[in-house]
Amino acid sequence: MLRTNDAAKFWRWFEEKSDDFRFFREMEPEECEEIFEELTERLHLYCTSLFFEMRINTINEGELIITAEGNEEFFDDAEFLVSKAPEIDHWTFTALIPADEEHEGIEYEDLDLTPSEMWFTAIEDEDMPEKLNLVIHYRDYEFVKQSEHLDTAMFLLLQSVLGEKAFAQYINIYTMTELPGDPEEDGYPALETLPEYIASMANEGKKDLDDYR
Repeated sequence: MLRTNDAAKFWRWFEEKSDDFRFFREMEPEECEEIFEELTERLHLYCTSLFFEMRINTINEGELIITAEGNEEFFDDAEFLVSKAPEIDHWTFTALIPADEEHEGIEYEDLDLTPSEMWFTAIEDEDMPEKLNLVIHYRDYEFVKQSEHLDTAMFLLLQSVLGEKAFAQYINIYTMTELPGDPEEDGYPALETLPEYIASMANEGKKDLDDYR
């Protein structure tokens, strides 16, 4: 009952502020910072391990994504909160970061990573057979490996490709290295096809990567 009440309190507050968020670009910087800080505070009254992403399009329609930042322990809390969301004009609400079906990639600090320029090798983890260890092959690895932000950028990229839930469920260890040779000739699957590989793995059990190439 307590969680239900806390969810209701959060949504009552958000509904009152929903138009402010839709037009936050028109606010003064200090006012904008204040309202987003309050959103974090209100969300943490419900669960301190949840965070948010907000997307406002060009016609001021908003999407609020409640994320556990990959922590499976709090996925249920995110999904429960979104399940209690009221209908609010010009808003949609999403539990956990969804996969980017357009595979546009991510920009983070000094890095710009695009799945269409990457390939992968999937390795079965003997200790965690339900998960994969990934080696991501990238032509520009020698350049990006110098960035102190590479680990975080890789996390955000794979979360974007798979979605937060599938990433946490199916990926264990991941690393990046240079691309040896020609990916098509050598049979490396494109990183964009990783969701299909994961789906096949889940539906049919572990399959040899050679069957997928």
